[in-house]
Amino acid sequence: MFKHLSDHLSQQGIANFRFDDRGVGDSSGHFPTSTLQHHVSDVNAIIKYFKRYVGHPFSDFILLGHSQGGIVSARVAIDNKDIRKVILMGAPAVPLIDLVLYQLRRDREESFIPLHIVEREVSAHNKLMFSIAKAKDLSPVMEEFELATYASLEAENQHQAASNKQRLSKAVASSAKEYKTIYALPSLTSFLYHDTSEDYQKLNVPVLSLFGGKDRQVTFAQNKDVMEKALLLSGTDYTFVTFDNANHYFQKAKNGDRSEQGTLENRFIDGFLESISQWIID
Repeated sequence: MFKHLSDHLSQQGIANFRFDDRGVGDSSGHFPTSTLQHHVSDVNAIIKYFKRYVGHPFSDFILLGHSQGGIVSARVAIDNKDIRKVILMGAPAVPLIDLVLYQLRRDREESFIPLHIVEREVSAHNKLMFSIAKAKDLSPVMEEFELATYASLEAENQHQAASNKQRLSKAVASSAKEYKTIYALPSLTSFLYHDTSEDYQKLNVPVLSLFGGKDRQVTFAQNKDVMEKALLLSGTDYTFVTFDNANHYFQKAKNGDRSEQGTLENRFIDGFLESISQWIID
């Protein structure tokens, strides 16, 4: 989809450059071990390259970051004097830990599991991430994690026979092992407790922030007010645009769930591309 954005900007006379994360496509490196600082250094290296670009060196840059890329864009912009504007596309304003717990809670609530069981599981995930980030002994939190996960799966499958307890136990053990690995990845832990709203407060360049009304991953309800408060404190100019029926990737969506994304047309919602190019030109 981002090729459509690149083509549109080119048609408007706006030079642009897209790049993959480390270890994606033809990019070297290893994404799971790449940290927030690695991403920041990659963007700064790209800017440095184009400042010395043979035949046409560039002096002014605009950063567009989608989702986690918005965190990186803000982090780069507060220290790099070559940045003139920042575009945040479905970018969070709360720490990633808040997004992870929100998504977990929402997924479980849709399964009609009793609230006290949902909250026990959410708390278990919270404790596990904290303990990994702080290099604490994982034995007690892993035990609680497995008990909470079992209770949740049991409630979700309460209509099935008791003979499935062995199957549930295997599922719990597999889930615990998977999350223990995922939560320890530097690509997650380096973002987990980073408060990007503090970076937004330090911005001194114009900001365009785009939200999807049906975004279920970075919701405007959880992030927009926090972001606006930070930008008000910064004193910079900012513009918010919300697309009522857009999901996290700004496709026209029915419900915005992640499971729906692959079934949607591979194009941005009407007006999305123009809102970006017009803001850049103005």
